[in-house]
Amino acid sequence: EAIISMAQKKVTLIDGGLSTQLESQGVDLTLFPQTWTAGLLSTEDGCRCLATAHRAFYDAGADIILTSSYQTDTSSPQKLLSKSLSLALEQRDAFPNKKVFVSLGPWGAKEADGSEYTGKYGKEVTHETLVDFHTSRLRKLLRDFPLNAARTVDGLAFETVPSALEVQAICEVLSSYSSIPAWITFSSSDGVTTCDGQPLDEVITKVCTTFQGHVGPRYVGLNCVHPSVVTPFLDAVLPLSGFAGVVLYPNNGGKWNAETRVWEDVDGDSVGFTVAAVEWARRINERGLEAFIGGCCSTDS
Repeated sequence: EAIISMAQKKVTLIDGGLSTQLESQGVDLTLFPQTWTAGLLSTEDGCRCLATAHRAFYDAGADIILTSSYQTDTSSPQKLLSKSLSLALEQRDAFPNKKVFVSLGPWGAKEADGSEYTGKYGKEVTHETLVDFHTSRLRKLLRDFPLNAARTVDGLAFETVPSALEVQAICEVLSSYSSIPAWITFSSSDGVTTCDGQPLDEVITKVCTTFQGHVGPRYVGLNCVHPSVVTPFLDAVLPLSGFAGVVLYPNNGGKWNAETRVWEDVDGDSVGFTVAAVEWARRINERGLEAFIGGCCSTDS
């Protein structure tokens, strides 16, 4: 009943955690500590696993799937970057009215040290460093699927952004892609501050000023956070304006241990999550905004 209720609202369903879905298919991602799901792009068998995972999310009712490019870097081979998009687009071709967004992890994701949950990048990582990283990687990802092509992606997903410094860089990059839908989702331990301690309502207010003049709709939200922090986030952000919708895809509870590379203290409740998601969607819709709801790590199809 909860899923039916969401379907009747203005809700777009996002896929779940790609890594978790792959693990449920028997894939051992510990073999790819640096590149994670993108590590599968280098073999035919790995690509088949990714295609199966993408298809499973569409089969389960997802409206949007994300590409397997989250942990890629500017040094990733062009062939693999293009493959991350083509695999998802091939599955979209078989499902009318479905969409593909490019997964764009933060600087910390490609470092594979858990810093996407802290924002502690070091003094050597500057605004210019981050602009160059996001600009160069996105350009390479879109090289074989330019946005003016007949067959390309439907949107950009800047995910797990831990700091005000990085979101400022992302906004600068987005100004060159003003016609395509895009979202920026933050990581946060409490739902009201960024991982580096900045008030999210203030950060998002500044972000939205950079959206002025953009043709493509812009969305803000959270991903890979504990579900319990979503309500405080909505309390802080829903009174704001300047964005077309709110994107929420929490994890299943727990904390990422960057040393052992496992999720610890996972305490998720799938039924409770779904009931909560209906309430999140209701609150977002009441503000005249579109709700995007999905799952991140420890959630599958």
